[in-house]
Amino acid sequence: IISCNVEDIVSDLANGRITAKEKLGEVMNLAKNQFAADAKLAAIYGSQISDQGEANLLDTKNFSNFVYVVQSDSLQANELYVPVYAAGPIKSPVNFETMLAFVKDSSAKSILSSVFQTLATVNIDPSTPYSDSPDVLAKLLPRTDVKTFRVNNPATKTDMFLLPAKSLDSTRVTNSADWVVNFYSDSTSLVLWVNSVTGDVVKLSGL
Repeated sequence: IISCNVEDIVSDLANGRITAKEKLGEVMNLAKNQFAADAKLAAIYGSQISDQGEANLLDTKNFSNFVYVVQSDSLQANELYVPVYAAGPIKSPVNFETMLAFVKDSSAKSILSSVFQTLATVNIDPSTPYSDSPDVLAKLLPRTDVKTFRVNNPATKTDMFLLPAKSLDSTRVTNSADWVVNFYSDSTSLVLWVNSVTGDVVKLSGL
């Protein structure tokens, strides 16, 4: 355990950059001790993620980080945590309202708002496989619609949401997890849903 912690800290000291999965184990250990023994991952929110699919914990000008939403069946509640540079996770200053503020597409925002309302009662099974953040962006960035959006909006930022698939589509019977990626400027968004079962990518507002 000590060896793992030291390796994490050394990695942090190198560049301060992390992917969505890198700190999940630390977050869940803290949540089970601090929040609820039955805590499970409900969602991950990535704020201002780089093209390499990383958050930069040393970015003091912007909030670049992954927020981990954990859920407890016994409490029917959520708690949110963020990793901290060269330290353990802490409770998050970011909430669901903050996450939605950067979604400029009203239809996509409405869908995500409904999803967030379910997260106190649904979670992602710990055995569920899902892609890490770099793999998701590697799939999306070459798309024509993404390229066009980023050319038309040179200051585009990227937020990411890992969500229980059944919270996005109630007909899904498997407890899989899907990524929703929000490419956004000050006034507009391109919000894409990556279906983990089919591999299809669709505009969230088109549902």
